[in-house]
Amino acid sequence: MLTAPLKYLVLDDDEIDRISIENEAKKFPFFQKIASCAHPLEAFELISRFQPDIIFLDIEMPDMSGIELIKTRNISHALPVLITSHPEFAIESYELDAFDYLLKPLNAERFARCAHRLHDFWEMRMKSFDVESRQESGYIIIKQGHDKYKLPIPEITYLEAMKDYTRIKTVTGQYLVLTTLSGILEKLPADLFVRIHRSYVVNREKIDVVEKSKIHIQDHILPIGKLYKNALKPFFD
Repeated sequence: MLTAPLKYLVLDDDEIDRISIENEAKKFPFFQKIASCAHPLEAFELISRFQPDIIFLDIEMPDMSGIELIKTRNISHALPVLITSHPEFAIESYELDAFDYLLKPLNAERFARCAHRLHDFWEMRMKSFDVESRQESGYIIIKQGHDKYKLPIPEITYLEAMKDYTRIKTVTGQYLVLTTLSGILEKLPADLFVRIHRSYVVNREKIDVVEKSKIHIQDHILPIGKLYKNALKPFFD
């Protein structure tokens, strides 16, 4: 359980878009608005003063783009969520570890998925695990303090990149580990796991349905990135 609401800041030079974001965020009691502004330079001062957990920000703005703001590394520990009319910046945003990338006009269902992912991330972050340097065949070994846990590799359904962390979803639960998605992928058998998106790796044997742009895997729907469709070609043949 979160011990306090997640503080967020909205940065967008369009007032209507700011209001739209705030109206969607109001639907979730675990969010708390701490500021809203129209200019990146104003945002820097507000970020320093209020230390938000999340920043919902546009890309195209006066003097400095949202991507340039993220590159300055002056946003403290906040998770950036880019909200833009331009899908062409998506790949660059993921390279910068943006937590999510939403398109305008803002879709309520899509925003809700982002909101719940943010909630789950912060909740799991409070009890995150480290990956043990020494592994055993057939297992991913994670640790929390002096306690160690063995996760059977065949029970892993999918992995999700979450900034500097990776969420491991298993048949029976989920764990947030302090390592990158690429780092943990190196420890898994290549014939069993396939990357379907910059943010997702799935267990081939757990896939239920493969559609043109998404995968159904044990009651979860995950996106397929354009760059990774060839890896799933056998499912379409």
